[in-house]
Amino acid sequence: MTDQLLTSDDVQALTGIKSRATLWRRSRDEDDEFPCAYKIGSHSTRWKMSELKDWMDSLQVM
Repeated sequence: MTDQLLTSDDVQALTGIKSRATLWRRSRDEDDEFPCAYKIGSHSTRWKMSELKDWMDSLQVM
């Protein structure tokens, strides 16, 4: 089974991150546990659904 690949718009809708700049900053920050993006073409970048689900599951509920 292959992992579903999500666009930045999909990731923003799923995570509630409002700003695209914040999404990119978090995905590039090595100290942040937010999943990194994968370049799949010259103008295409995607996130793996399984990694995003794991990240969301790891968040503490306050």
